[in-house]
Amino acid sequence: MSTPRVLLISSQRLFSESMETILRAEKEVEVIGPWNLGDRDICERLAEARPSVVVIADENLQSETAAELTKVIIERYSEISVIRAALNENVFRVFSTRTLPARGDNLLETIRTCITSIQESTGLDRP
Repeated sequence: MSTPRVLLISSQRLFSESMETILRAEKEVEVIGPWNLGDRDICERLAEARPSVVVIADENLQSETAAELTKVIIERYSEISVIRAALNENVFRVFSTRTLPARGDNLLETIRTCITSIQESTGLDRP
């Protein structure tokens, strides 16, 4: 069975590197990235990267770049769950075709919830 893949995308390098370190300690995920939110070829690279979950972190949830990227990912890749994190609002939202919590208090727990949902819907076991 394949391991769920989490892609980190952020405009904030420190956040990306911190989340990468935390997620790499998790045994049940494979970390992709981090990628820069400003990169123009993100959508094209997604097909090759094949993430299960994409975490997009930006200054706030009103970021046009993050909002547009979320919209495009959901339209083109409906199997991918997208988590948007607002770094200055301590808030995040989950965008997915699956039934998941819309808000939460802990980003790592939300990522785990997305992974569990993917595993349950696809039959993937934890490694």
